[in-house]
Amino acid sequence: MSEAPPRNPPALTVTMIRCSTLLLEWDGLRLLTDPWFAMHLRGLPCFRRPGLAPRALGALDAVLVSHLHPDHLDPAAMSRIHPAPARVLLPPGSLGLPVVRRIPAPVQELAPWQSTKVRDATVWAVPGPHTLPGPEEVNYVVDVPGWGRLFFGGDARFDGPALVEIARRFAPFRVALLPVGGTRILGRRTVMNPADAWRAARLLDAGLVVPIHEGGIWLSVPPLSLHPGRAAHLAALAARDHEPDRVVVLREGQRLRVDAATPSRPPGTRPAPDRRPPGARPR
Repeated sequence: MSEAPPRNPPALTVTMIRCSTLLLEWDGLRLLTDPWFAMHLRGLPCFRRPGLAPRALGALDAVLVSHLHPDHLDPAAMSRIHPAPARVLLPPGSLGLPVVRRIPAPVQELAPWQSTKVRDATVWAVPGPHTLPGPEEVNYVVDVPGWGRLFFGGDARFDGPALVEIARRFAPFRVALLPVGGTRILGRRTVMNPADAWRAARLLDAGLVVPIHEGGIWLSVPPLSLHPGRAAHLAALAARDHEPDRVVVLREGQRLRVDAATPSRPPGTRPAPDRRPPGARPR
C-alpha cells in the first residue's frame, strides 16, 4: 500500500473583531484577545461595530486579557459567550478585583515571563507597559508548534528595553499584532503610535504586522485624550520603506490566513484580508 501524503501543517487565522479584540484560530485552537464589544467607552460613543457578536464566537480555549481597562475587558459581553471560555488569562494583581469577579469563567494570572499550555500551544506573558490604573498591562506571545510565534501587543506604549528582551527570547515572529493609536492622556503618550509600532515590528523581527487599537473607534476628548494614530499610517510607513507587504490592515470582520508552509513575507505578494466567516473552509 502506498503511504498517505503527509498532512500540511495547519494555517493560523487572525480575525479582526475591533480594536484589540481578535480571534486567533489554529488546528482547533481558539483564542480571543482583549474582549470588548460595547458601543460606548466611559460614556463616550463608539463609531464602529464589532465584526462578530459574542454569541457568534463559539467555544474558546482561552481569553488573553492584557489589562483591565474597559476597552480590553468587557465582562458583560463575556457572559454572552456560549459555552463559557475554558480559561481567562490576566495580568498579576487581577484576582479579587470587582471587574474580575464578574468574569463568568475560570481565571488565571500570568506574570511576565511566565507561560501556560493551551492545548498544543504555549502562551507566554511578557512586559507591556501602558498607564494607570493598574494592574500593569502584560502582552502575550503565542508559540504554536509547527507554525511559529505570534505577538499580541494590547495597547502598550513603546518600551525599547522590554521589546529588545522579548526579541532576544522569542524572535522571529510570524505575526505581530501592534497598537497604533498613539493615545495621549493630558499630553502623556500611553499607547504606541504608528512610528513606534514600525520600530517595534523591526525589533521583534515580525514577518507580518497587523495594526490594532487605532484611533477613531471612539470619541476623543481633546485636550484630555487624543488618539491620532491610524492603521493606514503604519501601512504608509511600510510602503515608504519599500516593505508594503509587511503590514496587513484588517477591518472589522476581516481575516488573515497565514500558512505554516509559506514564508511570513511572500515576495511580491500582499496577503489579502479574508472576508469568509470564521470556521469557513478555504476554497
